[in-house]
Amino acid sequence: MSAASLVLALSTGCSNPTNTPAPDAPEAGASVELEDAFVAVPRVVSAEQKQQVEQKLRGVVENSGTSFYLAIRRSELSQKWFMAAYLKQQHPGGAVNRAARSLGTRVVSFKEQNGKLFVLDVDDRKVMSDVFDPDVVVEAYPIVTDHGPFNRSHGADRYVLIDPTAGLNRFGVMGDKLGERGVRFEVELSFAQRFRRLADGVAFEQVFTGHADVPLERPIELPGDNVFQSSGTLALALRRYAESPGYTPTPLPPREHYFRGPARLIPNTLLTEQVAAKWAIHPGMRPIRWHITSSLLTVQNDPRYQGYDLVGAVKRGIEGWNQAFGFTALEAVMAEDSSGFADDEKNTLIFDTDEAVPFAFANWRTNPNTGEIRGASIYVPALWVWWADQQFGDDPSARVAAPTRAPSTRMSWAGMKGDTLCELELPVPPEAELAEDAPGLTKKQKVEAYLTNVVLHEIGHTLGLRHNFMGSRVYDGSPGSPRSTTVMEYFDDVDAVHVDTLGPYDVAAVRYLYGLSTQLPTHAFCTDEDANVDPYCNLSDRFDDPLTKYYLPRFHTQLNGWLRGTRPISQLLRTFDYNVKFPLQFVRAGDAATRASAYVMTMAPLRPPLQIPANAPPTYAAQADEVAWRTLARLYLDPAASRGTFTANPPNSPELLPLVVADVRGILLNVDGVRSFTARRTMVDILKVHQTLASYATLREAQDMLTAQLPSLSGDERLQTEDLLARIDAAVSPYFR
Repeated sequence: MSAASLVLALSTGCSNPTNTPAPDAPEAGASVELEDAFVAVPRVVSAEQKQQVEQKLRGVVENSGTSFYLAIRRSELSQKWFMAAYLKQQHPGGAVNRAARSLGTRVVSFKEQNGKLFVLDVDDRKVMSDVFDPDVVVEAYPIVTDHGPFNRSHGADRYVLIDPTAGLNRFGVMGDKLGERGVRFEVELSFAQRFRRLADGVAFEQVFTGHADVPLERPIELPGDNVFQSSGTLALALRRYAESPGYTPTPLPPREHYFRGPARLIPNTLLTEQVAAKWAIHPGMRPIRWHITSSLLTVQNDPRYQGYDLVGAVKRGIEGWNQAFGFTALEAVMAEDSSGFADDEKNTLIFDTDEAVPFAFANWRTNPNTGEIRGASIYVPALWVWWADQQFGDDPSARVAAPTRAPSTRMSWAGMKGDTLCELELPVPPEAELAEDAPGLTKKQKVEAYLTNVVLHEIGHTLGLRHNFMGSRVYDGSPGSPRSTTVMEYFDDVDAVHVDTLGPYDVAAVRYLYGLSTQLPTHAFCTDEDANVDPYCNLSDRFDDPLTKYYLPRFHTQLNGWLRGTRPISQLLRTFDYNVKFPLQFVRAGDAATRASAYVMTMAPLRPPLQIPANAPPTYAAQADEVAWRTLARLYLDPAASRGTFTANPPNSPELLPLVVADVRGILLNVDGVRSFTARRTMVDILKVHQTLASYATLREAQDMLTAQLPSLSGDERLQTEDLLARIDAAVSPYFR
């Protein structure tokens, strides 16, 4: 489904499974010891149910234990609990299809009524006024009354017994294209597994398979023909509500260096408030422990990577943030295995052995009432190691093309859905070039620094820091000049290996957020929203002047190859699109002087009269002609979707318009004798789009000159000129809209 976002609505579009499961086998066995607030009660599953589960879920998820009922002490029902959901497994697609993400955390309590145990969202954010303080139902479980061993247990009357897999089963799928639309998703089969008792509650997993009533988007080509079906494992936790001692909220500063915590209503005002999301980090605290999945050791032991200290590189990326705090706030340890990466009580760096997933990401779990970060996870695939191994060194083996991926759907549960703080994608242009060498660094140092840079960036997000894409503006290109003031931006590979420790911006930003300094960062700053309005705020650039030192040199290097090559430009459009959009964004959105200079420098090798080098190949002029008209068409005519981040036509300013009109006139009149009919007719359309007197006058001038030339022309040239005149006649009759 490409046009609709898929979501299972919170209050509509939900249903219980239509397939009635086979009845459980009669329960037999000893009574159950009932002591804690939550108790797992062993459950016997019928042979028919077990066979169905095995058939449906074989190869997707693995049953890691006996299913169970959940007994909850009645005296605890009215207490506040954190209910957290984490999508551990998702089939098809895994991490590419939004697995390994927190779906969110609610503050809930329970209410027993009408044979069901209702789950109520009771966080403080929804209070409108002294009158309107709503109860919001988010789930309902049928109460089990016929379980013999439980009923015979001492104190059973003080507990309520539920089947944690038999609630409303509000699994949904979230798409990203056109917002959220309610779509039914019915669970066909589900069972609970891996019950764990925690110090402050319980955790377990729910394995499910089901189908939607519309086809589900698939981010990559995957085996299996049923595009309606989805399966997965959801990790759930119920933990006693608590606010950490030492947590002090930080108001959002005027410039949003930090992620926002959940919004909350200010009662009786119709206003909302938010604070910066942060942990309860303070001097004297017990360090926050990060567990690195043991799968990193699998990659470490790969013969290709045994020469690198990958474990050390990842740990440095986590513990490197202690420099900003001035005390040990974070510590990194290797986990015994990789099975517990969804555990709510752990902070986990998931190191995937997959060498094809082209991104890393971070997400967290917050207290909805306060904005305190309760836990976090990071996903890093082995592709980053593979890529660095290919990129760096004295004798790289080959040019490497960027992996591609399609949009994916997102799973939600009980109204909670998985989002990431950022997805750090491999910064590879469509036709990748090997990174330039980093003087003074060995290949081992480069690969390890590259990985450390990725982890530093993602840990920074989990601490609450947003992107800062202005960090690279400090780099002037000279030896010894810092590459950036921050790890919180996206780097060109050659710069990333030099940024494996915190920058001054990172230290200042963290210290202000966590109350260790009263001084906000003073370094240059811009973030994601700014990248849509400021051409100097770029997700990936270099140098203090990215236009003249990075984008234009890169464009001209590519341009020289295109003009001297024999491959038609029409076969290089993906590379053309990528390289031309960056200099043109300065023409579209820079100040008056920048617009003019960016245009002049972009068009310098292409403008009429064309300067053809003495050693140029015979195809040089034709190639230059095509790039010229395509560049001007990209600036004024092409659809917005082709233009990159900045899509508006440049203003018809006195600094820019005469320069453009001069070039367009020269191409339209073919003053250098190398312009194609396609290029010339495109210029007519551009002059029409301008809607200025200068452009109108140029069309009238061309009309007169071409009319005068017509008697001396013959053959194809005459026919094409007649067509041009017809186009001009249409453009000026009338000209102004």
